[in-house]
Amino acid sequence: MAVPISTTPRANRPDRPDRSDRSDRLDLLVGGQLRSLTAAARLPRTTAERLDAVFDVLTRESLDRATADAYPGLSRINANGLPFQWSACFGAARAPSVRFLCESGIPGTTGRERLNVSLDRLGRACRVIGLPGVPHWFTAQVLPAVLPDERNWPAHWRSALWTGVGAAGGAVALKPYLNLRRDRPLDRWRRIGWVLKSLGRERSLERLCELSSLVSHRSWPVALALDITPGGEPGRVKAYFRSEGVTAAWLQCWYTALGAQAHLPAVRELLDAFPQPDRAAYPDGAFVLTLEAHPADGVFTLKTDLAVTRWTSGDAPVVRGTARLLGRLGLDPAGLDATWAALGAAAPAEGRSDVVRYVGLGYEPDGSRHVNVYLEPPPPASAVPTRAPSAPGVSGWGRLSGPGGAGVVAAVRHGLRWLNGAQCEGRWSDYRLPVGTADTWVTAYVLDRLGELPARLRGGPVAGAERAALGWLRSARTPGGGWGYNGACDDDADSTALAVRALRSRGLPVPSGALALLERCRHPGGGVATYPPGSLPGLAWNAPTADVTGVAVEALGCGGGEAAAWLLGQRGDDGLWRPYWWLTPLYPTALSLDFLTGPARAHLAGGTLARALAPTREAVRRYVPDGAFESALLLRCRLTLGIVPPRDALGELMDRQERDGSWPASAHLRLTTPAVHRPWAVADAGPVHLDHHRVFTTATALAALAAAASGDRRIR
Repeated sequence: MAVPISTTPRANRPDRPDRSDRSDRLDLLVGGQLRSLTAAARLPRTTAERLDAVFDVLTRESLDRATADAYPGLSRINANGLPFQWSACFGAARAPSVRFLCESGIPGTTGRERLNVSLDRLGRACRVIGLPGVPHWFTAQVLPAVLPDERNWPAHWRSALWTGVGAAGGAVALKPYLNLRRDRPLDRWRRIGWVLKSLGRERSLERLCELSSLVSHRSWPVALALDITPGGEPGRVKAYFRSEGVTAAWLQCWYTALGAQAHLPAVRELLDAFPQPDRAAYPDGAFVLTLEAHPADGVFTLKTDLAVTRWTSGDAPVVRGTARLLGRLGLDPAGLDATWAALGAAAPAEGRSDVVRYVGLGYEPDGSRHVNVYLEPPPPASAVPTRAPSAPGVSGWGRLSGPGGAGVVAAVRHGLRWLNGAQCEGRWSDYRLPVGTADTWVTAYVLDRLGELPARLRGGPVAGAERAALGWLRSARTPGGGWGYNGACDDDADSTALAVRALRSRGLPVPSGALALLERCRHPGGGVATYPPGSLPGLAWNAPTADVTGVAVEALGCGGGEAAAWLLGQRGDDGLWRPYWWLTPLYPTALSLDFLTGPARAHLAGGTLARALAPTREAVRRYVPDGAFESALLLRCRLTLGIVPPRDALGELMDRQERDGSWPASAHLRLTTPAVHRPWAVADAGPVHLDHHRVFTTATALAALAAAASGDRRIR
């Protein structure tokens, strides 16, 4: 039976001073957020009261101070020392919950001194939820296997014990965390094994030993956590491993060793939601992988947490990436907005990380997945400076004025001025790959996008820039007959097809050698490869891909029926085309839709296309974009499918426009490893590169907005 719960507000309890009129107290700030989150989760009253009592017991000393920029004296749960962190969990089969991790004890005391206090507070929390105290198995079997004796206490330890708390439905659960950061990695692995053995989980111990020889390289055990079940028994045993500076191959190794390859596509979505451009290796400590040993002996699962603040500057891009991840996994992105609002946080900042600390992806033994977002308690929204509004008439034109979308037209004209200025000696260039900067491919792409603009927007300086680019492009053709990424690279079907379309749409002759190159890249089944057979490096680079097929077959002007059938068979389960060279599925989806609803339409029987594209239509309706590039591609897909874009979608894309007329770089290109045929299904697919010059993103945004503003499109 649980102990009686006091319902007296924390600040007014007789054993502490009345601080109900103070807004600068850390305990009051976090306590207020707890009540707001509890209300948002609609926890039963008894559960809410019990959770509040557990919170008070565990944080009574550690949060008993004024809000500040830094909180010394305890371990660093957050970078500024704040000893408390929220954890929001999103999963299709999960009930609304409230979760947090905290530290107990008086700031400034030693970790050794705080251990006894922490154990005392854990015991009190156990009694609040109905247990007689800290379970005997924890104190008699787990602690001796993990913690050092007093004589060998590590001088660098700030703390030895933390407590995780979670409440859902009618239950409040506790999870103590123990420090493993001492001695050699091998000793740490052994301590995990001793805990499993002491709890009688022999099969789990055997599997741990098997895994250790496969995944221990650059895997540092840093913590151990154990679930205390409602009955006081041990639940999951969770071992946390921190990475060194590693590539995504580190994750690939873990999931493969555990036989969890079925979850690698979801891991790929996690990594793609938070790209790290132009670097193969992630920063030290970028990954924290959790190996979860479940009560069913021998059953393991994995959870991957990304320390996103190590390579992503700002809460706003992390929040957008998380929303994209939730949407791609079939979870509700609105849950993140609700959590943010319940915490009373200011709007996520673009260049400052105030709130988000980690984003994690895990799965259960039944295969269901969940996303965790770890949040530092934010200060009141009024205490956080807001971004200055954009200058009227320069940026933030999201007000769609006039019957023809005059605001959209103004944004396009401003972007075209920037694009003209970005041209150098007749060409546009972008990206920084190991083989250099892309100029031929990027120039062909920009010309292809400009060719979609209505005539009224292509006069004057735009026409001059087009003439210069066309002249440069014709002079840049290689002896092989086509065009490549740049002058130092072999011809490829993507660059060549874009160049052919750019020339043909302006009535210029198309070299026969270019068409011959495209024909060599075409496969019997209807798809088109990026590079022709026999070229290096071969392998998947010589295999057909949806990124290229539609554009290449249209440039060839024949084979539309076979290509249409091939493309319709290449979609993923979500109805979108899977990218080979890009992080976003919207790039091949947009180009495939252009082809299927345009040149290939005559090859499809009446009604066939509408039925075939029904899953794609639904996926496009619910897709959550991340960044200007995806927003522009999503707008393009909606227009092609005849889906009237909502006003806020157009406004959001225009609001992303910079003051100079460009859009922020967000076109993430993946230099996929040639041996990888399905990059969407592996963790280690190849390095990612960003269009640092913003040309690729800007050209994509301009074409999408121009299509939205054209006379045969309706904006509402």
